[in-house]
Amino acid sequence: MTEPLVFMYSGQGSQYFHMTRELYERNPRYRLWMEHCDEIASPIIGKSLLDTIFDPRRDRSDPFDSLPDSSAALVCVEYSLTRVVQELGYQPDFLLGYSLGEISAAVVAEALPLEDGVCFAVEFGRLLEQRTPRCGMLAIVGSADLLRTHAPLFTDCWVTARNFDGNFVVSGRSADVDELERALDAEQILSQRLPVDYGVHTALIDPVEEQARRLMDVLSFAPPQIPIISSATADRVDALSVDGVWAAVRQPVQFSRAVEKMTAAGGATFADLGPSATLATFVKYITARGDGSSQVSTVNRFGNDVKSMTDFRAFMTAL
Repeated sequence: MTEPLVFMYSGQGSQYFHMTRELYERNPRYRLWMEHCDEIASPIIGKSLLDTIFDPRRDRSDPFDSLPDSSAALVCVEYSLTRVVQELGYQPDFLLGYSLGEISAAVVAEALPLEDGVCFAVEFGRLLEQRTPRCGMLAIVGSADLLRTHAPLFTDCWVTARNFDGNFVVSGRSADVDELERALDAEQILSQRLPVDYGVHTALIDPVEEQARRLMDVLSFAPPQIPIISSATADRVDALSVDGVWAAVRQPVQFSRAVEKMTAAGGATFADLGPSATLATFVKYITARGDGSSQVSTVNRFGNDVKSMTDFRAFMTAL
């Protein structure tokens, strides 16, 4: 393989109950890493993380919308998937985080201890739940030109992510997003509600910036051992900082721009280490111009985790 290998980490909206359950049950190494994470995360969230993810009372389709619990779950799942893939012999040249996924990337890069990453994800989630208004997040299937041609519909919402040409995300207070969703439906514009109930990447979290920065002040930053690319800036992160972490959760996600910059000089292989294969799908549309890039996922929402991991190994072997 000559192209650089990029590990990608998704954020809020990609989580779901029972994610990676089959892999946990059938892959001893993944189970070992998840149990390691459970020992760290459970005292922080006040209950078993594994019991929370694999709660038998919950269906896969139920919204996993407790921000502290789902944030801890995402960091731990993405970390454990990475450890399994690294043990298979695949080492990334770059890490690309999307929103909360930037915390996962920092942990994998050893720029942030796992304990710190989980603790910050949980405490920041609690802060948003306790001190910021309930919001909604809507993924829109359509050109960003809609923001100009249908500007009045978006008056009380913020663009929080640009995923690829034909897919962007907006957020706002719950009532405003409800109204936008109805208006888009009336215009026959496709959209999907995401399980994110707080206003990350909007001005609605600005009132808790000071408290959030205090949470970040106690984090133990170290130089990244693997280069990190931020989706907030589309630039390389040479050193973690409080300003950089705040930007990751406050600024809009510029995922398409980040991928375009990474592939401007040639192709890359993008491996999705998130639970939903969301980012691999985004990359497919961004790099469709034929620059030699490729994308692959490790698991997805459909639950065939062992087959997905086998397919991942076959894909990587064929490169």
